[in-house]
Amino acid sequence: MVKIAKNELVFCPLGGVNEIGMNANLYHLDGKWILIDLGAGFADERYPGVSLLMPDISFIETLGDNFLGVVCTHAHEDHIGAISYLWEDLQCPIYATKFTAEVVKNKLKQLNLDDRAEITIQDPGSRFNVGPFDLEMVQITHSIPEMNGIIMRTKHGNIMHTGDWKIDPNPVIAPTTDEVKLKALGKEGVLALVCDSTNIFTEKHSGSEGDLEENMV
Repeated sequence: MVKIAKNELVFCPLGGVNEIGMNANLYHLDGKWILIDLGAGFADERYPGVSLLMPDISFIETLGDNFLGVVCTHAHEDHIGAISYLWEDLQCPIYATKFTAEVVKNKLKQLNLDDRAEITIQDPGSRFNVGPFDLEMVQITHSIPEMNGIIMRTKHGNIMHTGDWKIDPNPVIAPTTDEVKLKALGKEGVLALVCDSTNIFTEKHSGSEGDLEENMV
């Protein structure tokens, strides 16, 4: 096993890199770890008879009390879909906005785990601490309510973890991206951008959800 110094800042993706779905992003700081999102993946023809894929959390299970919990960016299945299936192995706190928390609770309830899981509700755009992690949510436009990216401030520098994102001037069900906060973060300085966007390699502007709505009515 690779030895990690206590003072190192480490990003360790367990899923969601170079693939659609199964987002699970592990961060280390001052000897502690948090996971941003714990999503399910969607099986294709490579996995006959399989409907859902789950990240391998065996490394997290070795961390004991040094693993502090899961921070959710939003309530889409590829970001929170594995929590209910893997929570009993982790038995960790969960941090989410109210809407995302309700979706997670409903999934946990289906497995009779809702009374056991500790879910801390954070307001969209709020700043809070999980152990040594100084975290701030920032509103990002997406096709679901209360999508928030995560700003992580550390002594090594600032990390911007976007979650799913889109710069949409006319979204249907959510506020526009908080560009003021993002510009302020840019002036503050960003060590790394951990970015997740399905169509990032398409070299053109994405259409607005508002434009799509107009064509459906």
